[in-house]
Amino acid sequence: MAWLQLSGNEIGGLIFIIGPILMMVMLRFFGGDGWKDAGLNLNIKENWHWYLFSLLVYPIMMTMVIVLGTILGVTKVNSNLNSLLPVFIAGFAVQLIPRMIFAMFEEWGWRGYLEPRLVALGVPDTRRHLFIGAVWAFWHFPLILSTAYTEIPYAIFFPFFVIAVILTAIVYGQLRKASGTVWTSVVMHGIGNAFGWAILQNNLLTFNNKLLANPAPESIFSVVIIGVLGWWMLYKRKTNVQ
Repeated sequence: MAWLQLSGNEIGGLIFIIGPILMMVMLRFFGGDGWKDAGLNLNIKENWHWYLFSLLVYPIMMTMVIVLGTILGVTKVNSNLNSLLPVFIAGFAVQLIPRMIFAMFEEWGWRGYLEPRLVALGVPDTRRHLFIGAVWAFWHFPLILSTAYTEIPYAIFFPFFVIAVILTAIVYGQLRKASGTVWTSVVMHGIGNAFGWAILQNNLLTFNNKLLANPAPESIFSVVIIGVLGWWMLYKRKTNVQ
């Protein structure tokens, strides 16, 4: 009965969350695509280093953005570390499981279905990641436009957001390819959302220039860092192939 109490935005958010996994399940069950290339095996023993990578990337990246912002004077810590740390840990712990579930809903669609389907069609890595990233970015637009998603003017926000999502798609796509499992991208996505939520929603920090130094993926510092990481992963794979 709780579902009957959802507002229009909440119902839209629910559709937004379950859309990719619903697409995947319908096409694999009823579209005849099967499950062979879905990447649902955990493969932890063979890919423990990629799982470790998935766990650490966003905490390190967001910490770098915060430190750079603090050095430049555009980020302010709202209290001392001893009082902030318990609030952050509690926020992260509360959000970890739901954010992992939401990440699974997305990643099963993008990296669990669309990536392997394009691989089967012979689409090269970079072109494949760019296409998926663009689709993924534009898929967010209705949610962004219907909620108080950002304080940055849309004319500035949307170009940075699209670039950020495309670069993130490169990292997630290469992670999916290197590990052979969709779960590494699920872990990275979920950890990033939980870590970022614990910082942003608990008002632990004040960001005086959100476009420049904000742990959210569309800030300039975040775009640069995820871009370098994506380039490194593409370059590393090409080097290994050679």
